[in-house]
Amino acid sequence: MSDDDQNDTPQLPAIQNRILDASVAIEEEDPLEVVYQHSLFCQVALPRSRPEERIFERSYRDGIVRLEAGVLYDGHRMVEQPLPAGAKPRLALMHIHSAAVKTRCPVVEVDQSARQFMKRLGLNVDGGRDYGLFKREMKALAACRMTLGFGGPARPVTVDAKPIKRFEAWTTGDEIQTVMWPGVIELSREYFESLLEHAVPLDPRAVASLSHSAMALDVYSFFARRLHSLQNPAKVTWHQFHAQFGQEYKDWRNFKREFLPAVRAALALYLDAKVEPVTGGLLLKPSLPPVHACSVAVSHGLAAQVRQSLPAPVVKSLRPTTVERFRKLYPRLDPYTCKDAFDAWLEAKEAPQRYDAAFLGFAKKWVKGKF
Repeated sequence: MSDDDQNDTPQLPAIQNRILDASVAIEEEDPLEVVYQHSLFCQVALPRSRPEERIFERSYRDGIVRLEAGVLYDGHRMVEQPLPAGAKPRLALMHIHSAAVKTRCPVVEVDQSARQFMKRLGLNVDGGRDYGLFKREMKALAACRMTLGFGGPARPVTVDAKPIKRFEAWTTGDEIQTVMWPGVIELSREYFESLLEHAVPLDPRAVASLSHSAMALDVYSFFARRLHSLQNPAKVTWHQFHAQFGQEYKDWRNFKREFLPAVRAALALYLDAKVEPVTGGLLLKPSLPPVHACSVAVSHGLAAQVRQSLPAPVVKSLRPTTVERFRKLYPRLDPYTCKDAFDAWLEAKEAPQRYDAAFLGFAKKWVKGKF
């Protein structure tokens, strides 16, 4: 996590309550809209803390991504921009990707749409610190150059994949004084076409709840990309996760201590994720994507493909977030006693598609007269 993110991170109880409330909302109803991330950034993450150097490289298996900090013209001179780092550039990328996918246009008008996006994520847009950091990271993204390498030593391929081809700042007044805030961003044609082909849908309520943590956003995005594409269960070791996401940690054990809370937060919001702890790592199983039904149909019909290959699970246990929610609502009552009554009531009925949501609905009636 970058220093800026640490300064802005809410206290732990506030984060837990935010994740809990979002988990219940996700359980009860589908999102009204969807946000998108490029699959590339679901697999190879941006820096989480600000590198001292102006070049950042991250490699995994036979792939490597190299970021080079750039400059932007402010109307008078070239101004060096930092490398994008932390949670804010991840959110900025999601905004750019979402606008481009929804409009099917590589040119994104940023200013007003960015404000609306930030409001949806609960970020301060009234000239506060959130607004300033988001603006800075948008400029850093616009300036940076990205180079991809893949294919391994047998057939190495290098691709200059600078995502943002053109950046226009707003100008104000008769003096044409440049305001260094993106007015228009144009994605390169190559990048835009790959985005339309490989856009990964995400639930904006989950993104908002994880907006304090670059690591948690990375984990949620990775699971969103990886789980629904699996054909068979796959074990991923801590060493493999460390190589992919934790290269700034010299010791994989230190990485694991930071990684596990991010995994728990992501899974609390990705309700259909089938991820199990096993010796030495995690077992990933084929799962529905975090956003499906009609919203995913916008992105290449993923829902229909996944629903045909995966039977609807019959859930017989409560998620930890549901138990916590019950105890928060009814602190004097036992959630498992209520669960027993709920299961008995279900015996003569068809199993609900959303077990936890149905349980909470049942609980509202069950608790009456018990106080």
